Amino acid sequence: MRRENIYDLLEKNLGYIPTNDQADCMRMLADYVTGNTNDIIFLLSGYAGTGKTSIIASLVQTLDTLRLRFMLLAPTGRAAKVLHSYSGKDAYTIHKKIYRQKSATDGVGKFVLDRNMHRETFFIVDESSMISGDSSEGSIFGSGKLLEDLIEYVYTGTNCKLILVGDVAQLPPVGSVLSPALDPDVLRSTGFALETFELRQVIRQSEGSGILMNATTVRQQVTDGDLSVPS
Repeated sequence: MRRENIYDLLEKNLGYIPTNDQADCMRMLADYVTGNTNDIIFLLSGYAGTGKTSIIASLVQTLDTLRLRFMLLAPTGRAAKVLHSYSGKDAYTIHKKIYRQKSATDGVGKFVLDRNMHRETFFIVDESSMISGDSSEGSIFGSGKLLEDLIEYVYTGTNCKLILVGDVAQLPPVGSVLSPALDPDVLRSTGFALETFELRQVIRQSEGSGILMNATTVRQQVTDGDLSVPS
């Protein structure tokens, strides 16, 4: 299917007229979905209230309509439940999907990276800010580096793609200052190409009222290097 057709479906499934920001994001996603290159990671980040959830819900519905394969993942059980609630589709924790127990009798409970048997599947990972990148000493899961293991799992499948979604202002993994899965430099260091889009245009003001508005103002000032006190 052509890029323009994918975009039209994304806009239709969004359910409202997109902001300029959202429209640009959906065009990039349409390119990514229709692209023939399978060694590219797509990173979608954005502030609270910018429409990440709506866009991902629209993407899932669009892929489902086109009968394209997808797998919904999140770092925690709670995040997976939230992903399921707004997408209407099954969602799993990353650990449950990509690891398998080495043996039932090893007495350690070590889990190793499983084989990705999926073909032409889009792996969409929400709340990616919580994905760890550093090795966890004593970890029973794979290499102990969840981000590395996730990328290896996805791209050892046949023509599979990875879409990471998150907010850099959310809590990073325990023991980390930054979120490696939302850091373009970290992702490029894995050897894969990267496409990124950051949503900045906040549309959900009513839920957070002045709090969301002020938080957005502060975040924008930090991004711009302006450390003055907001008026």
